[in-house]
Amino acid sequence: MLSVKIGVVEDEMIIAASIVSTLKKLNYKVSTPASGYAEALEIIEKEQPHLLLLDINLGGQKDGIDVAEFVRANYQLPIIFLTANSDIATVQRAKTVKPNAYLLKPFTKDDLFASIEIAISNYYENADKASKKENLIVKSGYDFVNIQIEKIVFIESNDNYVSIQLTEGKPLIVRSTLSEMLEKLPVNEFTRINRSVIINHSFIDKIETEQIVVAEKTFSITTKSKQELLEKVS
Repeated sequence: MLSVKIGVVEDEMIIAASIVSTLKKLNYKVSTPASGYAEALEIIEKEQPHLLLLDINLGGQKDGIDVAEFVRANYQLPIIFLTANSDIATVQRAKTVKPNAYLLKPFTKDDLFASIEIAISNYYENADKASKKENLIVKSGYDFVNIQIEKIVFIESNDNYVSIQLTEGKPLIVRSTLSEMLEKLPVNEFTRINRSVIINHSFIDKIETEQIVVAEKTFSITTKSKQELLEKVS
């Protein structure tokens, strides 16, 4: 598991320091701030942030939009533009790289938090729908957490929350419904076996008449779910 890391590209040192401080107060991990085009590409390559806060005006020959163009061509991560300029020309140029959000300076802690949460949630949800993903981004507490799908053993629901049991560590508690989780998982690898449990086929120990054993834990299984599961694994 890995908490989401935010990359910051801002050429004003005082502003960069303020953004980093705010992000840490919001319980995000933060990569080393970059002040220009070359530094930005370096932190993206070395530190692999999950989202980029990117100032448009970097004071060099290449600006934040140039950084965004490189990111779009070579990486898959959401981008939030930070800028004091809201003129039509800047906005139109920024739109060409399809940023996930556009945050005008000065912005508040709440503005920053909302932009990041929405950008990450929308970006990775759309990416999950577009192709089979090896990882899944979920929100647990204050953090977004990046988990490997293959390490999910089973998922149990509890009212408006689900408990994700991984191959190691304590269960991950996520505010979600079981139906919402099932939509994000590979259909040929996971099955909902009753109203409150989804299981990963890879960890099935035994399938009995009305029960199934997964990683040495026994669950009830409905007749319909059992038929569906057998069709998938046969």
